[in-house]
Amino acid sequence: MLTKNKETNGAHITTIQLVRRSLGGGGSLTSQIKNSFKQNNKFTIHPFKSLHAKTLLPLPFKGYLERFGLELVVLIIAIFAITINLTLSAHADLLESKDNSVIFSYLRSNPNLNIPLLASSDTSTILARADRLVYQASAQSNFSPVILTNAGPTTIQENVIVKTNPADTAGALRQGRAVYEVTNGDTIIGIAASFGVSPETVMLENKLNEISVIKPGQKLTILPTTGISHALKEGETVAGLAKKYNVSEDDILDANDLELAEDVWTGDVLVIPLPRVNLPAAPKPPSQFVKDESNKVALRQAAAPSSFVGGLSFIWPTATRQITQGFNKRHSGIDISDSKMEPIYASEDGFVEISGWQSGYGNAIVLNHGNGFKTRYGHASELYVSAGDQVAKGQVIAKQGRTGRVRGVTGIHLHFEIIKNGARVNPLSYVKP
Repeated sequence: MLTKNKETNGAHITTIQLVRRSLGGGGSLTSQIKNSFKQNNKFTIHPFKSLHAKTLLPLPFKGYLERFGLELVVLIIAIFAITINLTLSAHADLLESKDNSVIFSYLRSNPNLNIPLLASSDTSTILARADRLVYQASAQSNFSPVILTNAGPTTIQENVIVKTNPADTAGALRQGRAVYEVTNGDTIIGIAASFGVSPETVMLENKLNEISVIKPGQKLTILPTTGISHALKEGETVAGLAKKYNVSEDDILDANDLELAEDVWTGDVLVIPLPRVNLPAAPKPPSQFVKDESNKVALRQAAAPSSFVGGLSFIWPTATRQITQGFNKRHSGIDISDSKMEPIYASEDGFVEISGWQSGYGNAIVLNHGNGFKTRYGHASELYVSAGDQVAKGQVIAKQGRTGRVRGVTGIHLHFEIIKNGARVNPLSYVKP
């Protein structure tokens, strides 16, 4: 039903006609509404920018603040609440221990503050780098912390000591030993000093000797004090061990963190504290050398003329290039071998000073090259030059063999030396294979 209105002239028109007049006349009703909206409406659905505005923000800042002030306040409160929540969650993760452990802060600057904390427990695991400071502090206070070697639920962190619950370590033997992993630059003496024990204690416990070499990644068992470890055999008692090693029972109990002597069982490994630990004498290894005096050549010597001057451009003295032993403080030359009796060449022009049998070297030749240089060729099976001869570089002077003192019956090789002003030097500084 159409609503009727009166104009000033009294004529009746419909509502649609009024709308059309107000929208500007002709055209469809839909197009007229759209045109009117574009002309009269300053904003579209977008709250900040009109589709027809020439500027990005047609309203002043104050206008937007009045229009969206409540929303901005709610947004700021939400951001603040989320930030507080994330911060508290991060701190909660740091303080939480998944194994319900109580974490004691380890202060690197003053490790003595931790002695009472360590003393309150008999089971603590300490990071290897930090435990050196703990042992240094404990050495000053006569306190020996007990460090478990077994991997359990204990958490290990940088500069943190983690004390486990008693239930976590109920099955662990209280042996008072630590396991240290060797790093670059470590020495047995340095490691022993870090833990406050003697180097002999470390070596004996880890079956090392004075010439043993430790490598990064190698794990060493460290006792809490200078002494030895002893696996308790059937029938042995703490009193018996104290008498055997001439120490008191209390010292043994203290070193192993035991309250009563009856707490030990057969098979337990006890630490025996001693004022000094002596390494057992190393058994003398059976000699691997044999003396071969076959083809022994009579020794002849001659003095080189004072005017003799050879060259100084040495060549490799044999056909094979395989070095079986290098130059070191216990070996004055290099051994060259392919287990065949290869020819031996003069490494440089020279004068034969020695040709014949020399103790240890077997059949050998010494060439004088002048300028303070000499070369020696040892263990030869045959010699082709005599003392007093002059030889040229590359001349065949002998044949490889195994005479003299060599390793095993198949030790065919050439022992080659370069002597400079009476001192034997590394031949590889002058010749290359």
